[in-house]
Amino acid sequence: MSNVVDLAGFQCPVGSMAMHSVHGLVEVFSQEGWMRGVLYEHHEELSLAHESDDVIFAEHIEMREVWVHVRELAEADLAKDIENLRKRGQFLFDTVD
Repeated sequence: MSNVVDLAGFQCPVGSMAMHSVHGLVEVFSQEGWMRGVLYEHHEELSLAHESDDVIFAEHIEMREVWVHVRELAEADLAKDIENLRKRGQFLFDTVD
């Protein structure tokens, strides 16, 4: 008999951050074989038609769960992925002069 190493558990373990092509930055909360349960932020812009002039922008943000194959994930390297997060609108910052 041969010893088989299960590589599925080593990639994107529970508690790690990863990048997904559709959901952006995700947090792995569960794993089952090659599948990973991930949490991601879902942003939805709200209509401001009936609001006051003081309101410039409003959005509804909720955390959603989805199961994805581990091959759809790439381990997050925030220093490398920061520009991609900014382009997706998941990384907002204000510079202070």
